[in-house]
Amino acid sequence: MVISRFIAGMMLAVSPGIALAQSASGATLPASAPRGEALAQYARPHERVDIGSGRKLNLFCMGTGSHTVLFDSGLSDWSVVWALVQPEVAKRTRACSYDRAGMGYSDPARGPRSPMAIAADIHALVQAAKLETPLVLVGHSLGGFNVKLYAALYPEDVAGLVLVDPSQERTYDRLREHLRNRAGDALAARMELGDADSIKRATARYADCATAARTAELDPTTDLYKRCTDPVIPALGETIAAERISLQVTSAYQDAQASELANSVYGDTRGDEAYRYLFSGQRFGAKPLIVLTHGNFDASDPREAADYDGAVWLDQETAALSSRGRQRVVPGTDHYIELDAPGSVVDAIFEVLNDLEED
Repeated sequence: MVISRFIAGMMLAVSPGIALAQSASGATLPASAPRGEALAQYARPHERVDIGSGRKLNLFCMGTGSHTVLFDSGLSDWSVVWALVQPEVAKRTRACSYDRAGMGYSDPARGPRSPMAIAADIHALVQAAKLETPLVLVGHSLGGFNVKLYAALYPEDVAGLVLVDPSQERTYDRLREHLRNRAGDALAARMELGDADSIKRATARYADCATAARTAELDPTTDLYKRCTDPVIPALGETIAAERISLQVTSAYQDAQASELANSVYGDTRGDEAYRYLFSGQRFGAKPLIVLTHGNFDASDPREAADYDGAVWLDQETAALSSRGRQRVVPGTDHYIELDAPGSVVDAIFEVLNDLEED
């Protein structure tokens, strides 16, 4: 499915074709990767920044440098997924990750967690924390769309972007003709209708998880918990694994992830017309922009091959939003490129920083 790469973890039980987060669980750490206490520091709150309206967002910054890099995670995740990348970036410049409302150590928010609401929170965080702008924004999956939207809405705040297997708006509006030419009408239709069905089922499942957690915290020993949470990621260590359980059982976490999917570019298409003109032409001018695409797929499966071709097509279109945009495939990776090949993400960030220093 074209959008299947963006819905990891809990979707494993919804569709047998979606098995994305598991690849990260077997990731081999590079020799320089953080271990022990360096990883454990992601298992506790850091600076909880008051962004107004009685809410605080967790912000974790390290390092110094001429530009600040700000990370946003994907659906169901928070800053912990950057534990193999952020410390490496901090060796060169200021690197900050944050937790979205209701995720990690950030307070929950009222109202739908739409991309617009998330972008507004990022803007409030940047201002309240006095982060030095323009920023280099890095986002994975739905977080990739969050930072892409932020860059369009607040261009003065953004110097460059790295999008890691990013979610894409208006997926089939942009891709339908290409897929029909590539795979034929029947297969293209099955892919589109299958994606729409999977989104509906995933949204319903997330909503059921949130309802259950409001009655009582989820029991980690039950099948319900497994259906409502991401798989364990051994590469991040036992301390983080235990802390993830303690956070994922809560109603704040379950409510936030359910709302994020229901109001995402996949669950709610009411923003499509705005996205149509917002992401047209070279919206980002000459700002450095790198889009990383996972490399693993089964070329012998016609549907999976067409799905992957569509993912690359969309990522290339996103890269074209900047005259200095480029898209590249990271071999040997699945959806969680930052866990499967963290060095590739670090290299992309450094490449953007190099471009900015040469300007």
